[in-house]
Amino acid sequence: MKALWLSLFGMLTLSACTNSTNNKRDVTVAVLGDLHFDLPPETDQYYHVRALNNLEEKFCIPQDSINGIVTGTVNHLHGVIIAGDMFDKPFSEIHDLYHQRYTLGKGDKQIHYPVFPGYGNHDINPISQDSIENLRGRESNLHLLDSILLQKFQQGEVLNLHKESRSYSWNVEDVHFIQAHRYSGDDEYGEANWEWLEEDLKKYASKGNPVVYIQHYGFDNWALQWWPESARKKLFDILEQYNLAAFLVGHTHEASLQTYRGHTIYQVNNAWLDEDGNGSFAVVRIKNDTIAIATCRWTDGNGNYEIVGPFYTKILNK
Repeated sequence: MKALWLSLFGMLTLSACTNSTNNKRDVTVAVLGDLHFDLPPETDQYYHVRALNNLEEKFCIPQDSINGIVTGTVNHLHGVIIAGDMFDKPFSEIHDLYHQRYTLGKGDKQIHYPVFPGYGNHDINPISQDSIENLRGRESNLHLLDSILLQKFQQGEVLNLHKESRSYSWNVEDVHFIQAHRYSGDDEYGEANWEWLEEDLKKYASKGNPVVYIQHYGFDNWALQWWPESARKKLFDILEQYNLAAFLVGHTHEASLQTYRGHTIYQVNNAWLDEDGNGSFAVVRIKNDTIAIATCRWTDGNGNYEIVGPFYTKILNK
């Protein structure tokens, strides 16, 4: 199995975007990080939304000529996953703007696909310089998250929900997705999710079906300071018992790859223009027994984008 970080000018060909006739498994999701919704007036938050709504029948992850992995053009986007730091502050005007963009609907600047939220350090500690206001802000943000997750659970979008940690899981076809917010084992604002995680995977991933895991904190040198090695070790002791297809994180505001215990960690970028270019997000395509991930970087506010690295491909365990 090979995980590769390649350049568009390296071992990739953009011409191999035909779809195969084998439709045993075909799942595509987008993973966003660090939206940091702030008080209006809005700047470019809707740029992501228009690009996301423009993926179907157009987005094609370039062929990996080493592994021979060809996923083809995306037929259907099954959901949008947020890898933390949805909000900069816990104010109602910010929450309202988020709902305008990321509550499922048909509007021009409104997402057309199910959204699976995740919280990061800014969501849990939104006013860190004032302990009292910080706890009030945390309560406000958690109340919003609880209401969203309860509705998703009642509607059947969420398969398994741990109320104490807010960790949850869902399936698309036989692919099992897990959202753990800041990191598994986090007990600052609730109960650690370890028992729930072990039981969830045993129940929903014990047949060797692919697992996609999402949290906020990653594995670059800066992010490692935000969560303990004991949690990292325990997490992978659990995940390595299953068919881990992908591990995606946010937090560091750049698209990059890291490794931990031989596993590739895909770090997604933030949502706005900064020193490393325009905002972007990851597109994850699991086609039959392969997975490919690329970064989609918007080029304007009209839904146009370019496909850039890092690229990750893997032949899944069977």
